[in-house]
Amino acid sequence: MGYVWLNGQMSAVVPEATVTPNDAVVQIKHVKPAEDAATGVSIQSLTSPITPGSNASVTVKTNSDATCSITAEYDEKASTDSGLSPKIADEFGIVMWVWTVEASVPVGEWPVTITCMRNEQSGVVVGNLSVVYPAN
Repeated sequence: MGYVWLNGQMSAVVPEATVTPNDAVVQIKHVKPAEDAATGVSIQSLTSPITPGSNASVTVKTNSDATCSITAEYDEKASTDSGLSPKIADEFGIVMWVWTVEASVPVGEWPVTITCMRNEQSGVVVGNLSVVYPAN
């Protein structure tokens, strides 16, 4: 009886992968909405809960080039923070605001209203900003 002991005589053949620079680039192309497209607005993110005196932010998605305005109301009084100025949506329809929640704002749920308009079409969304006491 005999046998042959082969150790390390066979090696696996692994093909080499070639990656060209064009394979690694992903291009996202923007498609502009039709002129008569309805203008929708949705909240993508909202900083909540938040403590008085902190910075809040909201990001919305709408039609590209839509003109958007925002109001944050606390105890039925609109905030006058400079971060709440009107903005125009970017080519992907994204708009973001950052503002300071006044230190005097009472705890509670307060409405943040965003209105966007494009070609006489408008959309509105309301988010709830929850203001809480700071954690100790």
